[in-house]
Amino acid sequence: MSKIFIAGGAGLLGTALITSLDGKAEVVAGVHSQENGEALSKAGIEVRVCEFADMDSMAQAMTGCDRMFLSIPLQEKLTRYGHLAVEAAKRAGVEYIVRSSGYAASSDAHWRLGREHGMVDQFVEDSKLTYTVLRPNSFMQNFVGPYAEMVKAGVIALPEENAAVSYIDVRDIADCAARLLLDNTGFENSFYALTGPEGLTLSQVAEKIAAASEREVVYAPADEEAFIAALQSKGVPQWNIDMLVSLTRVVKLGMAGNVTKAVEYLTGTAARTFDDFVVENAAAWN
Repeated sequence: MSKIFIAGGAGLLGTALITSLDGKAEVVAGVHSQENGEALSKAGIEVRVCEFADMDSMAQAMTGCDRMFLSIPLQEKLTRYGHLAVEAAKRAGVEYIVRSSGYAASSDAHWRLGREHGMVDQFVEDSKLTYTVLRPNSFMQNFVGPYAEMVKAGVIALPEENAAVSYIDVRDIADCAARLLLDNTGFENSFYALTGPEGLTLSQVAEKIAAASEREVVYAPADEEAFIAALQSKGVPQWNIDMLVSLTRVVKLGMAGNVTKAVEYLTGTAARTFDDFVVENAAAWN
């Protein structure tokens, strides 16, 4: 049985992946601190504390693991952390990496966040290790995470105009990663763009959330300056603001609404719908 190291094991994607792998493989969760991994430890998951900034600690945490899932938090040193994680994997004897990147990422992308993710993907590709890169679109879970307060206030204010996004459920990303980590035959050294089953504008998103939660929710397109000011007022670091602005610009260009069948291709099951997501999460907005 493979032993799988999950970088960011206590994060949104990491915990979803641990659920997808439950009972199917031996899992090691890499976490920022013992406190972050407390819930995982109580659930019987092996937890190892490590830092993306410290290659030695990453390599030590990966000891004995032959496969790795690599997802890096949105931080200014994203590309450096990616490079260190890949080098640590090589040192620790990891043989295969599943990398969760970003939709339309590329090392020569014309938009900043795509380029940052793409550079990490390039490190993975150049490592000479076997790999599969997943490039998921924006998460449905953003609407119960960073956008939840806007939804509760009844107004989704983002600078995306009327462009569509093919939002994906994080659990579908986790299911794709789990399938590959358990058996990557035929999927080696490949890239897959992951999306949900339909492209939705924020007006449509608001309508669906309103119907499921039985409360008034509307989309009010914001201008970019107002969006930046709102993020600054919450203390969001400037680098993160720049990355989020770059993402909204790509959305406005119509580049995020395409639909792929990659989730079904990898898992055999169609991607979860936004309709099902809002019904399941209706209580989060009340």
